[in-house]
Amino acid sequence: MKGRNKTKVGAGQVLLCAPFGKDAEILTEIVSSEGLSVTHCPTLKELAHRFSDHTDCIVLTEEALVASSLQAIQRALRKQEPWSDIPIILLASAGVRPSPWTTEFVSKLADDANVSILERPVRVPTIISVLRTASRARNRQRQLQGLLVQETQSASQLRAARDQLERRVQERTSELSHINLELNREIKERNRAEAGLRTLAAKVLKIQDDERRRIARDLHDGVGQTLAGALMAIAQARSAAATLPACEPGLRQAEDLLQHGIREVRTVSHLLHPPLLDESGLMSAIRWYVEEFSKRSRIAVTLELDEEGDRLSQEIKTAVFRIVQEALTNVYRHSKAQVARIEIENDQRCLQLRIKDDGHGIPANMSSVIPNGKKGVGLASMRERATFLGGTFDIQSDSEGTILSVSIPIPEISRIASFKMWSQ
Repeated sequence: MKGRNKTKVGAGQVLLCAPFGKDAEILTEIVSSEGLSVTHCPTLKELAHRFSDHTDCIVLTEEALVASSLQAIQRALRKQEPWSDIPIILLASAGVRPSPWTTEFVSKLADDANVSILERPVRVPTIISVLRTASRARNRQRQLQGLLVQETQSASQLRAARDQLERRVQERTSELSHINLELNREIKERNRAEAGLRTLAAKVLKIQDDERRRIARDLHDGVGQTLAGALMAIAQARSAAATLPACEPGLRQAEDLLQHGIREVRTVSHLLHPPLLDESGLMSAIRWYVEEFSKRSRIAVTLELDEEGDRLSQEIKTAVFRIVQEALTNVYRHSKAQVARIEIENDQRCLQLRIKDDGHGIPANMSSVIPNGKKGVGLASMRERATFLGGTFDIQSDSEGTILSVSIPIPEISRIASFKMWSQ
C-alpha cells in the first residue's frame, strides 16, 4: 500500500465478488481507501440481484466467473438504462493472456458492460487508477444523462408554452374589440419562446462541440500516448528477442495491432475535433476531412476554397466545418452519389458555402425526413448552426442531385481583423 495517492474519487457504491482467498479483504481495503462503499457478494447471482443504477463499478475475480450465473448477470446488465454502461474490473490469473474460459465469459458481457481485465499479480496503483477511471466514466454518464433530462424538460416547457399561446389566440379571436392588442402580445411571447428555443439549441450544439474537443484531446493525449508507449515496449522486446525466433511472429502481430490501434485512435480523435481546425485553419481542416472521406467512401470530392475563409471567428469556422462534415455524411448515407463538389467563397461581408452531389436527390416532401421515417437530425443541426450565426440555409434537390447552400454574414469586427491581417 505504500506510495498510494491519497486523492479520493468520491462516495459511490462498488459491488465486489471475490469468493476465494484474501482477494476480497485486500480489494475491500483498496476500494474503501478511495472513498467508495463496498458491498460483498458471495456469488454472481447475488451481485446481479444487488446491481442498480446507483452502482458505480463492479469488481470481480476470475474465480467468481461461474457458468450457471452468466444469464443472471446478463439479465441484470441488460436492464440498465440506455445511458448506462457499467464498468466491470476483472482480476484474471497470471499468464500471457486470459484463459479461453475467461475470454468467452467476458465476450458475452462485452455488449452490456465496459469490461477491463487486470492480470494478477497487479500493483495497487494500477487498481486505483482503473477504479478512478471507472468512477469518472460513471460520473460522466450521469452528467450526460442529467443534461439530456434538462434538455427534454426545457423542450417540454417550450412546447407547453407554445400550446398555451395557441389556445389563448383561439379563445380571443371572438373578442374583436381586443384582437389587435391580444395578437400583438401573443406574437411577442411566441417570439421570445422561439428565441429561447434557438438559444437552447445553440447551447446544445456548443456543448456537443466542446465535448467532442475534450474527448478528442483525451483520446490523443491518453489512449494514443498509452498505445504509443506500448508500441515502443513491443519494439524493444523484439530487439531483445532476436535470439528467440519463436517469439518473433507474436511480437510482430502485437506491433501491427498496436499500430492499427494508434491509427484508429488518431482517426476518431480527428473526426471528433480535427486539430488542424485550431492549428492551421478552416481550409486545411476541410482539405484533410475531404481527403479522408474520399478514401473511406470512394466518392470523388472536388474543392474550390477561398483562403480568406481562414480569417474568421472560431464560431464560424466550427459551424462551417460541422456543416461540411454533416453534409458529406448525408451524401454518403442517402444519396448514392459518385461525385461531390464543395465551394467556399468569402467576400469579406458574407461567407458562401455550396455543396453539390450527383445523387438521386431528396423528394420535395421528405427534405427533413430520413428513410426510417424519423426526423433528420443532421439537416436540423446544419440549419440551426447557420441560423444561430444569422445566416441562411437552403436545399435544392431533384433526380439529378442535391445542392446545399449556406450563407453566413461575417461580423464587422471579424472583417476589421481580417483586413489588418491582410495589410500586415
